[in-house]
Amino acid sequence: MENGTAKTIQICMGSACHLKGAPLIAQAFQTELDKRTDTTATVELGGAFCQSQCIDGVVVRINGETYTHVTVADVPALVDICLREE
Repeated sequence: MENGTAKTIQICMGSACHLKGAPLIAQAFQTELDKRTDTTATVELGGAFCQSQCIDGVVVRINGETYTHVTVADVPALVDICLREE
């Protein structure tokens, strides 16, 4: 990714992921990004429709890469991955 290109975090909000805690994980991502005030303008955080990996939820896509079985505890490390320069 080039400098200045927005980085993305998309959290599946489909039924299975929602039941497995997707809203809490979304809140954890927002909290972690808020702690890193210089990153909030360069990271697009949002929800996504079902990723068709319901058994592996919660599913999160970061800069196009899929991560499964995501928990709140995983969020800081995933934000680090998101912010890495490519």
